[in-house]
Amino acid sequence: MLKEALVLAALSLGQTPSVVDGDTVRIAGVRIRLTDYDSPELFSPKCPRELALAQAAKLELERLISRVKLELVPCATTNYGRLCAEGTINGKPLSEHMIERGLGTAYVCKPGWCPAKISWCDQSRN
Repeated sequence: MLKEALVLAALSLGQTPSVVDGDTVRIAGVRIRLTDYDSPELFSPKCPRELALAQAAKLELERLISRVKLELVPCATTNYGRLCAEGTINGKPLSEHMIERGLGTAYVCKPGWCPAKISWCDQSRN
């Protein structure tokens, strides 16, 4: 509850989150997992292609972050201690924006379960 209070206070004061990677931000020292999409792994890429896409996803989110509205939502899984939030840009889901640009894939978890992640190293993916 303390994490949620810190994040809500920071957001209400107009603080802009910093971008950790293509689907994670940090505000008031608290990491927040953005929901409904998964971006390539920046810190443990499995191939050069995944690293390049992860860097592009982070840059895109950095470009947008000042316009992203965050709404804290319950996490479906333990999520490594992070909070979860849905992001929107002008009322449009952030997940759609990232997926349309090839910088994320749909990734919707249910209570206690998340789908398998895709391989960003597959060259047939566009």
